[in-house]
Amino acid sequence: MGFKSSIRSRIIINFGAIVIATVVVLEVLFVAFVQNYYYGGVEQILKDRVNISAEFLNRYFTYSSVEEKAKFLFENNISSYDNKFLVQILNKEKIVVMDSNGLSEFSVLETDDINDAFNNKITIYESYSEMTGERMLSASRPLLKYNQIDGVIRYTVSMEKVDREVKNYILGGLALGATVIIFFMLLALIISKSIVNPIMKLNVVAKSMAEGNFDQKAKKIYDDEIGQLTETMNYMAEEILKTDKIKKDFISSISHELRTPLTSIKGWSETLMMEESVSQNEALGMGLGIISGEADRLKDMVEELLDFSRLESSRMKVVKRKINPKHVLEQVYRQLQPRAAHITLSCNKIGKDTMIMGDENRLRQVFINLLANAIKFTPAGGSVQIEAEGQDEQIIIRFIDTGLGISKEDLPNVTQKFYKGNQTMAGSGLGLSIVDEILKLHDAKFYIDSKLGEGTTVTVIIPATIE
Repeated sequence: MGFKSSIRSRIIINFGAIVIATVVVLEVLFVAFVQNYYYGGVEQILKDRVNISAEFLNRYFTYSSVEEKAKFLFENNISSYDNKFLVQILNKEKIVVMDSNGLSEFSVLETDDINDAFNNKITIYESYSEMTGERMLSASRPLLKYNQIDGVIRYTVSMEKVDREVKNYILGGLALGATVIIFFMLLALIISKSIVNPIMKLNVVAKSMAEGNFDQKAKKIYDDEIGQLTETMNYMAEEILKTDKIKKDFISSISHELRTPLTSIKGWSETLMMEESVSQNEALGMGLGIISGEADRLKDMVEELLDFSRLESSRMKVVKRKINPKHVLEQVYRQLQPRAAHITLSCNKIGKDTMIMGDENRLRQVFINLLANAIKFTPAGGSVQIEAEGQDEQIIIRFIDTGLGISKEDLPNVTQKFYKGNQTMAGSGLGLSIVDEILKLHDAKFYIDSKLGEGTTVTVIIPATIE
């Protein structure tokens, strides 16, 4: 499972998106507030100072010239507060006649704030110093003589310190925002961990249960929905164990109970077949032969059920000793040869006589099951080939038939208990399941390669005994 598809990732991404969106909105509002507070404050102070100075000069020096007003202002009325501004007086030709530095530039200034002042409007004009490159704000108001505009007073302030202060606040706000985001992301990680870890532990237990290990119990960590799910899983496992025990006990009991009547049926059918009267009655002999054959088939199914019961309850024992599997395979080949009258059956043994540690009877049971299946599902005229290749570290045994084959859909399920790809075929569906379990007890590997209509190859690999 990829990160994007996990619960933890969704919690972190969703929680992080909310936190980041919230922080971004707050940062935007904070920046807007800081800029409005500082820049708006400077602009308002700039307008207030130029208005106060213009009102003062226009009220008390109504009949004085621009030069006289400038001289009076710079000699008597410039406060320490006004020293923070560059104050300029311009005549009606827009020429600077004097500024607060005591200079007379006699240069023409054509800026928006000055032009608006001659139209009796006040605006804030932004510019940059040619010498220092710093940002400047300017505001201008008209100076009157006989109620006619005779010039302009202009205030200019440097924004360097204000810009630096605003920048510091914005950087501080960004740093705080980043800290908040990191903090909440770590918090989301901790929260997601507290949610996901119990689920992951439940998932491990669920996988173990899916593999048939219902003895393992999930540990309840929190008394919440996950805790309730834990209790439900444990209850389910207990119920499955109870049901499984009932099933195993039933199979074991019924299998044992079936043995006795089957033995009687088999024995009496064979006894009756030896009677002279039966030999003279063809129909009766055929009937008794069918009874005997079906009793054998039912007996085989009962034995499979008993083996299944032993495997399920771990009561199947293997008594291992040093054996040559090729000899066991040869015996099985000769034993089932009469069943293969309708096909070509061959046994090819090559390589070394590899010795293994195994239970001869159980391996014989495996070989009989695999060879019987190959013969059973191979139509007349087909072939079944047994190959046994002995090697230093292992022996490889193959059962190759040209029979009906197994469909791609059924192939992964053929070793499951009670599974039958073709429900019309005889059998319990336990044979390959028992083969698989017995081979596991021998540390052997078991592969099936098949194509529908083309045949099947079953490969058994058994490790050699260590000298």
